[in-house]
Amino acid sequence: MRFADLSPPLGGDLLRALEDAGFAEPAPVQEATIPLFCGNRDVAVDACTGSGKTLAFVLPVVERLRRLEPPLKRNQAGRGGVGALGGSKVGAVIVSPTRELARQILRDPGADVAAFKEGGGHVLVGTPGRLDDVMQRCTTMDLRTVEVLVLDEADRLLDMGFKAQLDAIMQRLPRQRRTG
Repeated sequence: MRFADLSPPLGGDLLRALEDAGFAEPAPVQEATIPLFCGNRDVAVDACTGSGKTLAFVLPVVERLRRLEPPLKRNQAGRGGVGALGGSKVGAVIVSPTRELARQILRDPGADVAAFKEGGGHVLVGTPGRLDDVMQRCTTMDLRTVEVLVLDEADRLLDMGFKAQLDAIMQRLPRQRRTG
């Protein structure tokens, strides 16, 4: 099976990006997870390190946000600033137990923070404490548009004592969303 054979199908741009990155065939965890998470299902995945879990949730996040009608638009601070336009609309929140794991997903945190300040952002990635803090402080962040919540290594998040922060984050998000 190839990524192009998954149903519902991934978009052409996403398939080209996968091909350009050298990903031709989905790993078993991706083959099982992506169709469910791209559809209207919540997903819980248990697989070993190195099995492809990160791509199994990142691809559906990108695909779900790509399909939004109306699409999330780049934040444009015009008359009255960001707040007057309803704030930076967030489409997905990915909670990771450690900064190291968050960096694997986010890649370059410094550049992404600067980009969010400049023009908003559609995906938030971070540890529970950091995300909770940012959500409290950022008055221009519009979380009503969140489509997807991913709890990366959810068992570890709870084992590490982040229940209070996770509860605070989830209380700010819409109840109608996909969770993985």
